Amino acid sequence: MFSIMTLLFVVAIILWCFSTQARAQAQLETARPTVKQAIGKITTRREATGKPAPVAGGSCDFGVVVTTGDEFTVLTIGLTVFQNKTMVVPIPGWGLNDLIFARTRAAIPAGVSVLRIPYNPAKFPPRDESKDTLKDRLFRDLNAELAGYMREVAKGTNCRHYIQVLNSVSPIGTSNYTVRGFGILNQDVVLGRRIYLYALAFIRIFDGRDFSVVRQSSALINVHHSLVVQRLLGRQIGGPYRELPAESFPTRPEDAADNPALRDGVRAMLAESLDKTLPLMLGVRPAARQSDTKER
Repeated sequence: MFSIMTLLFVVAIILWCFSTQARAQAQLETARPTVKQAIGKITTRREATGKPAPVAGGSCDFGVVVTTGDEFTVLTIGLTVFQNKTMVVPIPGWGLNDLIFARTRAAIPAGVSVLRIPYNPAKFPPRDESKDTLKDRLFRDLNAELAGYMREVAKGTNCRHYIQVLNSVSPIGTSNYTVRGFGILNQDVVLGRRIYLYALAFIRIFDGRDFSVVRQSSALINVHHSLVVQRLLGRQIGGPYRELPAESFPTRPEDAADNPALRDGVRAMLAESLDKTLPLMLGVRPAARQSDTKER
């Protein structure tokens, strides 16, 4: 009896691990068509009246919440853990929050009402999942947590759908290290070092009635390859990144905030990934946009 119970527990843990990974990096092809249908109805109403749908009293078709874009991570990973260094630098002057909202608004059809919902990070501190025990992770109801979180953020509004743009997380190659959000990585290798600038965003779309997650995906430039496929192809980071020369890494981490090359590189990758991913999630045809950013 003991061995059977142990086996069942191990199987439950394995199934939980796979389901968690699937939820965290849900791909576009498995998404439900709810948002596309909603946009079709909204667009029809706009075409019938010839005027954009109004936004009044917190009511809207889409509420947009941006919960990322204020920080830039300067990360060094050495050959040993004693060489690892991390510094998070505030970047309020980069305007990533406004850029994210602007690209989200551009992806939504004209005439569909959009409400930007302010976000106060002090009121909703991020959860430190590194402190969770295995038991906590196994029995957590992630969907209920996300619904409760967004319900509090959107309190006082009444939108048919809510779009949240937040940090995405990616492993670094085959290592146990990860990167999150926006930053620059200095990775020591046996014969030198590699410098990677990355811009990792994640998009969730919620139903405004019960705050269930309708669609979710990392923001990608190469939207035809899932993150799993990209890893099999040897990509070092799951999401937009570019390799830079060694001298691009800031000598002092705090100088990164005033580096226009880093700022412009992050903005370009972020804008292109949102322009490629959001229209697919919303079920609309993306508009042509000039960009010289290439996802490696």
